[in-house]
Amino acid sequence: MSAAVGIVLAAGLSLPVGAIATEVSDLIPGVKDFRMQVIHKAKDETDWPFVAESGVIACAKVLNKPTVYFVPDQTPEATRAFAIDTDLLGMSLVNLGMTNVLKPYGSLEALLKRITPFVTMGRQLCEQPPGTSLTGSEL
Repeated sequence: MSAAVGIVLAAGLSLPVGAIATEVSDLIPGVKDFRMQVIHKAKDETDWPFVAESGVIACAKVLNKPTVYFVPDQTPEATRAFAIDTDLLGMSLVNLGMTNVLKPYGSLEALLKRITPFVTMGRQLCEQPPGTSLTGSEL
């Protein structure tokens, strides 16, 4: 086992410093690694999934995978971001204890139909350079 740890450490030390920093930022994002876009509920929108009428969609790579969040525009401010994903089980586990973010839904299929466009938008946002902040409907 100690030989395996030694190999991993040696491999990590042989990489250029820039490569190590890039890999770490894709594993555990910092503040500058997020991409954000302000979103608002349209006047006649019926499938808006969130209780708040506006907020921010944010995306960062976590463990090299685009991870999408919704931060509601509300008073008092949200204590943490709400992760949204098409994997409903994973989404419910990550957001355990967070209530009053999603509007009531009749079935899991209805919830999936409502949040999928926002997950897709967030993943497209993750293709932008880190630190991107959009205020309109650019995506």
